Amino acid sequence: MITGDKNILRKEKTALIKTYQNRRAVEYMTMQDKEHTQKNHTDNAHDKGYKRIFSIKKNFLDFIKKYIAIDWMMALEEKDLELIDKEFITDQFDTYESDLVYKVYTTKGVIYLFFLFELQSFNDFTMPFRLLVYMTAIWLDYFKNCDKNERSRKDYRLPAIMPIVLYNGERSWTAPCRFSQMIDQAELFGKYVVDFEYALVSVNKLTESEISNSNTLIDNIFLADRKRTRQEWTDGIAGLMHRIRTMDTNDLNEWITWFSNVIRKLNEKERAEWIEQLRKGDEKDMCSSFERLLNKEKAEGWKDGRAEGRKEGKAEDRAEAVIELLEDLGELSDSLKTCILQQTDLELLKKWHKAAARAESIEAFEQAVGLVQI
Repeated sequence: MITGDKNILRKEKTALIKTYQNRRAVEYMTMQDKEHTQKNHTDNAHDKGYKRIFSIKKNFLDFIKKYIAIDWMMALEEKDLELIDKEFITDQFDTYESDLVYKVYTTKGVIYLFFLFELQSFNDFTMPFRLLVYMTAIWLDYFKNCDKNERSRKDYRLPAIMPIVLYNGERSWTAPCRFSQMIDQAELFGKYVVDFEYALVSVNKLTESEISNSNTLIDNIFLADRKRTRQEWTDGIAGLMHRIRTMDTNDLNEWITWFSNVIRKLNEKERAEWIEQLRKGDEKDMCSSFERLLNKEKAEGWKDGRAEGRKEGKAEDRAEAVIELLEDLGELSDSLKTCILQQTDLELLKKWHKAAARAESIEAFEQAVGLVQI
């Protein structure tokens, strides 16, 4: 009886520990998502710039026809698209605003296809799970707003959802692309595991020839977004200016607006000068004007790109060093690992590294750095 009691107590203790660990994982995910939402949706100029561009149906069509290129997409026209502007609320996470959701009407009838854009500039290792949360919210919203009689029909179907991730970061995208890759021991259950794959478009994995074989606003934004250093801008500005000035007036203005908001803040005088030179088509003046902007940026301390890249590299190296130390103490949860890898504050990572070196357990590290509120 005594031995049996001990076994029961041991099982109960193990269950409590697992429950506590699961609660911490949810806390990490919630904290991570708050940081992601605040940093990369509200304040990120890239997200806002891309969202503005892709909110224009013509640009969205240009993008999916070239960079997703599924056969049925080729016949779509602007009238077949409806941009959905709404927020989806979940229990475990704060408000998610899907970057863009389009309802698409195909030639086979009114079929609802929602496209989810996640404009990431860093690796989000929880992406499949986050997208599942988005998609479930859309399905729930669709289901609740359907007529009850329609829902009870044998041929009732939910709309297909195609998630698309647009990644514009410098480093390779290493996050899982399939949902099953986030499921522990998924291989044991075969077809019975929930699974899907999202479409990934990584701007910096596209070759210049792949982008340059057409001359849409999206193409020219991608070409500009690939230029990370002042030298890259200087070397490529003549060719880019030649392409830009051949676009129509609306696309030209949109490109300048995107450039002004994302790459370089232009004052009204600079903007007017650029527009005038682009319209005249004087490439020599355009390049000279751009060189002046680059020189001004350098004088004002604008990023050289190389220095910033080194800083990002140091942050990632420091984060990996923290993880290595913690792995010596036990198994890290995916949420904690992701939280550390996504931290870019080098000074904070140095403090975490010291705390990890001194900690006797993962729990002690968490408490020391304040990642979890006990």
